[in-house]
Amino acid sequence: GVVLLEDVGEPAWRLDNRLTQLLRTGWFAGVRGIALGSWADCSPDTEAMMVARLARLGVPLVTGLPFGHCTPALTIPLGLAAELDADAGTISLAEPALT
Repeated sequence: GVVLLEDVGEPAWRLDNRLTQLLRTGWFAGVRGIALGSWADCSPDTEAMMVARLARLGVPLVTGLPFGHCTPALTIPLGLAAELDADAGTISLAEPALT
């Protein structure tokens, strides 16, 4: 699956603590890609810290996607097949979200 991460109003050290716990427990095992959304009102170095910590997983990683606590806040439906293109910096659904 593709992991979507974003937050609001958190210092980088607190997010680093949470990320460390997820990494140590093997939560990211089998992840095929990571999409980072907005970090509204977070520490200025938050996104760089997330990239530095997650890059070692060796999966495609896209930053700056407009989802989360931002404007515009795009909706990304969960549970659908998606394609994460790290070169283009995009995520796209492989099927319609609504029928």
